[in-house]
Amino acid sequence: MSAFPERAVTRTVNMKFSGTEMRFHLSHALFSSNRIDDGTMLLLKTLAQQEAIPVQGNALDAGCGVGPLAVAMAHHRPGLAVTATDRLVLAVAFTAENARLNNVAVAVMPGLLLETPVPGGGWDLIVSNLPAKAGERVLRDFFCRSLQQISPGGLVAIVLVSTLAAWAVEVLGDCGAQVVYVEESPAYRVFHYRRPAVWPSKKVPQGAATPFPAAYLRGTMTFAVGTKTFSQNTYFGLPNFDALDYRWKVSEALLALPIWKRASLLVWEPVQGHVATLLASALAPGGTLHLAGNDVLALRATACQLPEAVTHPVAGPQFLAGRLGEVQGAVFQVHSEPEVPWVDEARTALVDLLPAGAPLLINGTSTDLARFLEAHKGLRKQRDEKYRGWRAVLFQRT
Repeated sequence: MSAFPERAVTRTVNMKFSGTEMRFHLSHALFSSNRIDDGTMLLLKTLAQQEAIPVQGNALDAGCGVGPLAVAMAHHRPGLAVTATDRLVLAVAFTAENARLNNVAVAVMPGLLLETPVPGGGWDLIVSNLPAKAGERVLRDFFCRSLQQISPGGLVAIVLVSTLAAWAVEVLGDCGAQVVYVEESPAYRVFHYRRPAVWPSKKVPQGAATPFPAAYLRGTMTFAVGTKTFSQNTYFGLPNFDALDYRWKVSEALLALPIWKRASLLVWEPVQGHVATLLASALAPGGTLHLAGNDVLALRATACQLPEAVTHPVAGPQFLAGRLGEVQGAVFQVHSEPEVPWVDEARTALVDLLPAGAPLLINGTSTDLARFLEAHKGLRKQRDEKYRGWRAVLFQRT
């Protein structure tokens, strides 16, 4: 099976950079699904005008999305070693495919902002279209840590929404950054910054970077299921950080059933990890809990809560084949996107993973579950719960 989920492509567009026309596959499941966004184009313009892309060395696109920054840099500077990372495995897959489509070399890997191993001597260039939804603590960590990861002559070039521009100026000052170029549009602000002449900075001593999960950690919450009470760490950038939502409420009764005492269980897209925490308590002694999904942040957050769990970052359930062996029960949490097919791949993957008689709980919107129930060959419906537009269905593998 191809490592690229072609069904997720919803549009292919052209982008011109430094006189060269390039093509990019886009997806409704990823940021900027109709065109290359204006923030990225503004950042690319400044990189070209300031001649900021080194001829050789190492460059990082942190939070690459579908890869326009990474691919443009690799095309513009063939001698530059370009690496691209994103917290969504699907985004990494799209970047790899778009690099192939444009006949350039880009090293890709899933991961959180600036978690990629730093090359000897540091990055010569770090670029990022920083997502405002990441939260101020995560962005502050990025500014400070990026200064530590660049080479002595290296540069960081970022774009972010204008509403965060004044805050960014303040934080860059707090981190001891030397801002060398700024450009703005009505919606975006670009900053190019370097280390100051004296480094390490007294404001941010070298080695003071905040590793995961500290920058993402939001707090702790408790929740109860039956007679059991659980304590759960929660993280910025993920839902359910202070209360459980309708997806949980519609699933809770089915998750509390005694059927989950098994030797191996799978949770697809664990989010903050509440479902996984509950199922871990139900595992048979010595059992294995598998965590799989597209969102590296969700997998890392849940694994911090459950360090014995085994994580599998993949772009879709169809890529689980051969990774887990047989699992004896699964919870599949649907996070669908418009025009991105998912039912056939999910059903086939789950039927192949589960032995006869194994329980499978699928939750999502009522629309998602109605779509799945139109084609659930190999699965027998056992129970069906609905609550305020959400639905959870318990199946048994036939």
